[in-house]
Amino acid sequence: MPHSAAEVEGWVAKMRQEIAIEPPAPGTIRTPDEIIFQLERVDSVANKALWIVKEADRVRGDAAEVLLRAKSKAQAGAEGKNAAERTAAVDLATEQERAEEAAAQIAYRYAKGLADLVDSRKSSLQTQSKLVLATYQLASNPRRA
Repeated sequence: MPHSAAEVEGWVAKMRQEIAIEPPAPGTIRTPDEIIFQLERVDSVANKALWIVKEADRVRGDAAEVLLRAKSKAQAGAEGKNAAERTAAVDLATEQERAEEAAAQIAYRYAKGLADLVDSRKSSLQTQSKLVLATYQLASNPRRA
């Protein structure tokens, strides 16, 4: 059964909540275990995000096809004295399909935004991981005089 734009947006909202990262309290740093946990969460969401983008693209393609068929049908039956009246009749007849196609386009961009956010989060966490590791290494080395 095909999915809807609303379903895609719901999946994206859920994934965004899963990768939400609270900043550490002032004066504290994340532990390596915290960063590893967060990286694993982001990796899990990354796999789901790819599927969501694929489904969003399918929803977008299906909506575009439905709109195209509806326009063709409406144009074949459009009667009017001039082109503007025929265009208005087609627009009126395809109002629902145009709205669904627009929603599918928005859902696809939302899903792509999720994929970009996941990449950004992963990169940020990897950078934090290196900084935390360096901090721990500096703290564990005895100072030489």
